[in-house]
Amino acid sequence: MRMRYSRLTGLDVDLSCLGFGGWQLGGYGWGKVSEKETIKAIHRAIDTGISLFDTAPIYGLGRSEEILGKSLGAVRKNVIIATKVGLVWKKNKTFERYPDSSPTNIEREVDKSLRRLRTDYIDLYHIHWPDPNTPIEDTWLAMEKLRQSGKIRCIGCCNFPLGLLKELLQCGEIDTVQIPYSLIDRKVEKDLLPFCKENRIAVLAYSPLARGLLTGKYDRNAKFERDDHRSRGTDGYFQGKAFLENLEIVERIRSIAERLNKTPAQIALRWVLENPYVTSALFGAKSVAQTVENIVASDFTLSNEDMEFLSKR
Repeated sequence: MRMRYSRLTGLDVDLSCLGFGGWQLGGYGWGKVSEKETIKAIHRAIDTGISLFDTAPIYGLGRSEEILGKSLGAVRKNVIIATKVGLVWKKNKTFERYPDSSPTNIEREVDKSLRRLRTDYIDLYHIHWPDPNTPIEDTWLAMEKLRQSGKIRCIGCCNFPLGLLKELLQCGEIDTVQIPYSLIDRKVEKDLLPFCKENRIAVLAYSPLARGLLTGKYDRNAKFERDDHRSRGTDGYFQGKAFLENLEIVERIRSIAERLNKTPAQIALRWVLENPYVTSALFGAKSVAQTVENIVASDFTLSNEDMEFLSKR
Protein backbone atom coordinates (compact mmCIF):
# COMPACT_ATOMS: atom_id res chain seq x y z
CA MET A 1 0.00 0.00 0.00
CA ARG A 2 1.21 3.49 -0.81
CA MET A 3 0.11 5.07 2.45
CA ARG A 4 0.88 8.79 2.54
CA TYR A 5 2.28 10.26 5.75
CA SER A 6 2.60 13.76 7.18
CA ARG A 7 4.88 15.13 9.85
CA LEU A 8 3.23 16.88 12.79
CA THR A 9 5.51 18.93 15.04
CA GLY A 10 5.72 17.41 18.49
CA LEU A 11 5.09 13.81 17.45
CA ASP A 12 7.60 10.99 17.03
CA VAL A 13 5.39 9.07 14.58
CA ASP A 14 4.29 10.29 11.15
CA LEU A 15 0.56 10.77 10.59
CA SER A 16 -1.01 8.35 8.09
CA CYS A 17 -3.43 9.73 5.50
CA LEU A 18 -6.03 7.24 6.73
CA GLY A 19 -6.92 6.98 10.40
CA PHE A 20 -8.88 4.39 12.34
CA GLY A 21 -11.91 5.97 14.01
CA GLY A 22 -13.02 4.48 17.33
CA TRP A 23 -16.65 5.52 17.90
CA GLN A 24 -17.90 2.01 17.09
CA LEU A 25 -15.40 0.44 19.49
CA GLY A 26 -17.54 1.64 22.38
CA GLY A 27 -20.35 -0.68 21.32
CA TYR A 28 -22.99 2.02 21.76
CA GLY A 29 -25.02 3.45 18.90
CA TRP A 30 -23.69 1.20 16.15
CA GLY A 31 -25.76 -1.96 16.55
CA LYS A 32 -23.96 -5.24 17.24
CA VAL A 33 -20.21 -4.85 17.75
CA SER A 34 -17.82 -7.70 18.56
CA GLU A 35 -14.90 -6.69 20.79
CA LYS A 36 -12.85 -9.61 19.49
CA GLU A 37 -13.41 -8.61 15.88
CA THR A 38 -12.71 -4.93 16.44
CA ILE A 39 -9.41 -5.75 18.13
CA LYS A 40 -8.48 -7.81 15.08
CA ALA A 41 -9.46 -4.85 12.89
CA ILE A 42 -7.13 -2.56 14.86
CA HIS A 43 -4.26 -5.02 14.51
CA ARG A 44 -4.82 -5.30 10.77
CA ALA A 45 -4.87 -1.51 10.46
CA ILE A 46 -1.47 -1.32 12.18
CA ASP A 47 -0.06 -4.07 9.97
CA THR A 48 -1.10 -2.21 6.81
CA GLY A 49 0.46 1.10 7.76
CA ILE A 50 -2.18 3.07 9.64
CA SER A 51 -0.58 5.06 12.44
CA LEU A 52 -3.50 7.23 13.60
CA PHE A 53 -6.14 5.89 16.00
CA ASP A 54 -8.90 8.24 17.12
CA THR A 55 -11.25 7.79 20.05
CA ALA A 56 -13.06 9.75 22.81
CA PRO A 57 -14.29 9.13 26.36
CA ILE A 58 -17.92 9.57 25.28
CA TYR A 59 -17.67 6.63 22.86
CA GLY A 60 -19.26 3.87 24.88
CA LEU A 61 -18.71 5.84 28.09
CA GLY A 62 -15.01 5.05 28.19
CA ARG A 63 -15.26 1.64 26.55
CA SER A 64 -13.72 2.73 23.23
CA GLU A 65 -10.62 4.06 24.96
CA GLU A 66 -10.33 0.87 27.00
CA ILE A 67 -10.48 -1.38 23.94
CA LEU A 68 -7.98 0.74 22.04
CA GLY A 69 -5.57 0.68 24.96
CA LYS A 70 -5.98 -3.07 25.32
CA SER A 71 -5.42 -3.59 21.58
CA LEU A 72 -2.26 -1.56 21.20
CA GLY A 73 -0.14 -3.08 23.94
CA ALA A 74 3.56 -3.04 23.09
CA VAL A 75 3.08 -1.23 19.77
CA ARG A 76 1.65 1.84 21.47
CA LYS A 77 4.89 3.80 20.90
CA ASN A 78 4.60 3.17 17.15
CA VAL A 79 1.18 4.80 16.72
CA ILE A 80 -0.57 8.11 17.29
CA ILE A 81 -3.42 8.13 19.79
CA ALA A 82 -5.94 10.90 19.37
CA THR A 83 -8.62 11.30 22.00
CA LYS A 84 -10.84 14.09 23.23
CA VAL A 85 -12.03 16.00 26.27
CA GLY A 86 -14.95 18.24 27.13
CA LEU A 87 -18.02 16.09 26.57
CA VAL A 88 -19.28 14.51 29.77
CA TRP A 89 -22.29 12.41 30.61
CA LYS A 90 -24.78 11.54 33.32
CA LYS A 91 -25.68 7.90 33.73
CA ASN A 92 -29.46 8.11 33.66
CA LYS A 93 -32.28 6.85 31.46
CA THR A 94 -31.95 9.67 28.94
CA PHE A 95 -28.16 9.49 28.70
CA GLU A 96 -27.61 13.21 29.18
CA ARG A 97 -24.37 14.62 27.82
CA TYR A 98 -23.12 18.16 27.82
CA PRO A 99 -19.97 20.14 27.04
CA ASP A 100 -17.57 20.95 29.86
CA SER A 101 -14.18 22.29 28.82
CA SER A 102 -13.44 23.91 32.15
CA PRO A 103 -9.89 23.58 33.49
CA THR A 104 -11.16 21.48 36.39
CA ASN A 105 -12.82 18.97 34.10
CA ILE A 106 -9.89 18.85 31.68
CA GLU A 107 -7.47 18.07 34.52
CA ARG A 108 -9.80 15.36 35.78
CA GLU A 109 -10.61 13.78 32.42
CA VAL A 110 -7.08 13.53 31.05
CA ASP A 111 -6.00 11.19 33.85
CA LYS A 112 -9.05 8.98 33.26
CA SER A 113 -8.23 8.75 29.56
CA LEU A 114 -4.60 7.93 30.27
CA ARG A 115 -5.66 5.05 32.52
CA ARG A 116 -8.14 3.67 30.02
CA LEU A 117 -5.66 3.94 27.17
CA ARG A 118 -2.88 2.33 29.24
CA THR A 119 -0.40 5.05 28.35
CA ASP A 120 1.42 7.91 30.02
CA TYR A 121 0.91 10.41 27.19
CA ILE A 122 -1.67 11.32 24.57
CA ASP A 123 -0.39 12.33 21.15
CA LEU A 124 -3.36 14.45 20.02
CA TYR A 125 -5.79 15.86 22.56
CA HIS A 126 -8.88 17.49 21.09
CA ILE A 127 -11.52 19.74 22.63
CA HIS A 128 -14.53 17.68 21.58
CA TRP A 129 -17.21 20.37 21.31
CA PRO A 130 -17.39 24.10 22.02
CA ASP A 131 -18.36 24.89 25.61
CA PRO A 132 -20.43 28.11 25.81
CA ASN A 133 -20.02 28.24 29.59
CA THR A 134 -16.21 28.33 29.68
CA PRO A 135 -14.07 31.15 28.22
CA ILE A 136 -12.00 29.75 25.38
CA GLU A 137 -8.88 31.30 26.93
CA ASP A 138 -9.36 29.24 30.08
CA THR A 139 -9.76 26.05 28.07
CA TRP A 140 -6.65 26.81 26.06
CA LEU A 141 -4.53 27.49 29.13
CA ALA A 142 -5.62 24.18 30.67
CA MET A 143 -4.70 22.33 27.49
CA GLU A 144 -1.35 24.09 27.23
CA LYS A 145 -0.64 23.20 30.85
CA LEU A 146 -1.12 19.52 29.96
CA ARG A 147 1.25 19.89 27.02
CA GLN A 148 3.90 21.47 29.19
CA SER A 149 3.53 18.65 31.72
CA GLY A 150 4.06 16.00 29.02
CA LYS A 151 0.65 14.38 29.43
CA ILE A 152 -0.29 15.47 25.90
CA ARG A 153 1.82 16.40 22.90
CA CYS A 154 -0.46 18.25 20.48
CA ILE A 155 -3.63 20.30 20.92
CA GLY A 156 -6.61 20.28 18.59
CA CYS A 157 -10.34 20.89 18.46
CA CYS A 158 -13.38 19.18 16.97
CA ASN A 159 -16.59 20.62 15.56
CA PHE A 160 -15.52 24.25 16.01
CA PRO A 161 -17.12 26.80 13.67
CA LEU A 162 -14.74 29.09 11.82
CA GLY A 163 -15.37 32.10 14.07
CA LEU A 164 -14.54 30.18 17.25
CA LEU A 165 -11.57 28.56 15.56
CA LYS A 166 -10.18 32.00 14.79
CA GLU A 167 -10.74 33.01 18.41
CA LEU A 168 -8.94 29.91 19.65
CA LEU A 169 -6.03 30.59 17.34
CA GLN A 170 -5.51 33.92 19.08
CA CYS A 171 -4.73 31.99 22.26
CA GLY A 172 -1.99 29.83 20.80
CA GLU A 173 -1.03 27.30 18.16
CA ILE A 174 -3.63 24.76 17.04
CA ASP A 175 -2.14 21.55 15.71
CA THR A 176 -5.19 19.74 14.36
CA VAL A 177 -8.86 20.26 13.58
CA GLN A 178 -11.43 17.48 13.31
CA ILE A 179 -14.43 18.16 11.08
CA PRO A 180 -17.08 16.11 9.27
CA TYR A 181 -16.33 16.00 5.56
CA SER A 182 -17.64 13.77 2.79
CA LEU A 183 -19.34 13.91 -0.58
CA ILE A 184 -22.56 14.49 1.35
CA ASP A 185 -21.30 17.00 3.92
CA ARG A 186 -19.18 19.68 2.18
CA LYS A 187 -20.01 22.88 4.05
CA VAL A 188 -16.38 23.33 5.22
CA GLU A 189 -15.00 23.62 1.70
CA LYS A 190 -15.57 27.33 1.18
CA ASP A 191 -14.01 28.85 4.30
CA LEU A 192 -12.81 26.47 6.99
CA LEU A 193 -10.58 24.21 4.92
CA PRO A 194 -8.71 27.10 3.24
CA PHE A 195 -8.32 28.77 6.65
CA CYS A 196 -6.69 25.63 8.07
CA LYS A 197 -4.36 25.41 5.09
CA GLU A 198 -3.36 29.05 5.44
CA ASN A 199 -2.64 28.61 9.14
CA ARG A 200 -0.89 25.25 8.79
CA ILE A 201 -3.47 23.36 10.82
CA ALA A 202 -3.72 19.65 10.02
CA VAL A 203 -7.25 18.58 9.06
CA LEU A 204 -8.64 15.23 10.22
CA ALA A 205 -11.85 14.54 8.30
CA TYR A 206 -14.32 12.34 10.15
CA SER A 207 -17.40 10.58 8.74
CA PRO A 208 -15.91 10.44 5.22
CA LEU A 209 -18.35 7.60 4.54
CA ALA A 210 -21.31 9.52 6.04
CA ARG A 211 -21.98 6.99 8.80
CA GLY A 212 -21.79 4.15 6.27
CA LEU A 213 -24.23 5.60 3.75
CA LEU A 214 -21.55 6.07 1.09
CA THR A 215 -20.53 2.41 1.26
CA GLY A 216 -23.50 1.64 -0.98
CA LYS A 217 -24.97 -0.87 1.48
CA TYR A 218 -28.21 1.02 2.04
CA ASP A 219 -31.20 1.87 -0.15
CA ARG A 220 -34.42 3.82 0.48
CA ASN A 221 -35.79 0.89 2.48
CA ALA A 222 -32.91 0.89 4.97
CA LYS A 223 -33.90 0.13 8.56
CA PHE A 224 -31.75 0.31 11.69
CA GLU A 225 -32.14 -1.27 15.10
CA ARG A 226 -33.14 0.92 18.03
CA ASP A 227 -29.62 0.75 19.48
CA ASP A 228 -28.17 2.17 16.26
CA HIS A 229 -27.80 5.97 16.36
CA ARG A 230 -28.67 6.18 12.65
CA SER A 231 -32.27 5.24 13.49
CA ARG A 232 -32.71 8.49 15.42
CA GLY A 233 -32.04 10.87 12.53
CA THR A 234 -29.63 13.12 14.40
CA ASP A 235 -27.28 13.45 11.43
CA GLY A 236 -29.96 13.85 8.75
CA TYR A 237 -28.19 11.48 6.37
CA PHE A 238 -30.84 8.74 6.38
CA GLN A 239 -34.09 10.68 6.66
CA GLY A 240 -36.60 12.35 4.36
CA LYS A 241 -35.82 14.17 1.15
CA ALA A 242 -32.15 14.51 2.08
CA PHE A 243 -31.83 10.71 2.18
CA LEU A 244 -33.15 10.37 -1.37
CA GLU A 245 -30.78 13.08 -2.58
CA ASN A 246 -27.91 11.36 -0.81
CA LEU A 247 -28.75 8.09 -2.56
CA GLU A 248 -28.31 9.88 -5.89
CA ILE A 249 -24.74 10.71 -4.81
CA VAL A 250 -24.26 7.06 -3.88
CA GLU A 251 -25.28 6.05 -7.40
CA ARG A 252 -22.65 8.36 -8.88
CA ILE A 253 -20.08 6.79 -6.59
CA ARG A 254 -21.23 3.31 -7.56
CA SER A 255 -20.86 4.03 -11.29
CA ILE A 256 -17.22 5.11 -10.82
CA ALA A 257 -16.55 2.16 -8.52
CA GLU A 258 -17.81 -0.37 -11.05
CA ARG A 259 -15.69 1.08 -13.86
CA LEU A 260 -12.52 1.18 -11.71
CA ASN A 261 -13.17 -2.20 -10.09
CA LYS A 262 -13.36 -0.61 -6.65
CA THR A 263 -16.04 -0.52 -3.96
CA PRO A 264 -18.17 2.57 -3.28
CA ALA A 265 -16.46 2.95 0.11
CA GLN A 266 -13.05 3.05 -1.54
CA ILE A 267 -14.17 5.70 -4.04
CA ALA A 268 -15.83 7.86 -1.37
CA LEU A 269 -12.73 7.72 0.84
CA ARG A 270 -10.44 8.44 -2.09
CA TRP A 271 -12.49 11.50 -3.00
CA VAL A 272 -11.81 12.93 0.47
CA LEU A 273 -8.11 12.10 0.26
CA GLU A 274 -7.80 13.85 -3.11
CA ASN A 275 -8.53 17.16 -1.38
CA PRO A 276 -5.13 18.77 -0.71
CA TYR A 277 -6.51 20.48 2.41
CA VAL A 278 -7.22 17.12 4.11
CA THR A 279 -4.36 15.60 6.10
CA SER A 280 -6.10 12.40 7.14
CA ALA A 281 -9.51 10.76 6.73
CA LEU A 282 -10.88 8.82 9.71
CA PHE A 283 -12.92 5.73 8.92
CA GLY A 284 -14.71 3.45 11.37
CA ALA A 285 -14.58 -0.33 11.02
CA LYS A 286 -16.21 -3.15 12.96
CA SER A 287 -14.36 -5.96 11.17
CA VAL A 288 -11.11 -6.90 9.53
CA ALA A 289 -12.88 -7.03 6.17
CA GLN A 290 -14.02 -3.41 6.48
CA THR A 291 -10.52 -2.32 7.48
CA VAL A 292 -8.93 -4.09 4.53
CA GLU A 293 -11.50 -2.61 2.15
CA ASN A 294 -11.04 0.95 3.37
CA ILE A 295 -7.24 0.89 3.33
CA VAL A 296 -7.29 0.40 -0.45
CA ALA A 297 -8.27 4.08 -0.71
CA SER A 298 -4.65 4.99 0.01
CA ASP A 299 -3.38 3.09 -3.01
CA PHE A 300 -4.95 4.67 -6.10
CA THR A 301 -5.96 8.04 -7.48
CA LEU A 302 -9.01 9.50 -9.21
CA SER A 303 -8.79 11.31 -12.52
CA ASN A 304 -9.83 14.95 -12.86
CA GLU A 305 -12.85 13.80 -14.86
CA ASP A 306 -13.94 11.38 -12.14
CA MET A 307 -13.46 14.03 -9.47
CA GLU A 308 -15.60 16.50 -11.42
CA PHE A 309 -18.33 13.90 -11.94
CA LEU A 310 -18.41 12.99 -8.26
CA SER A 311 -18.26 16.60 -7.09
CA LYS A 312 -21.06 18.06 -9.19
CA ARG A 313 -23.95 19.42 -7.18
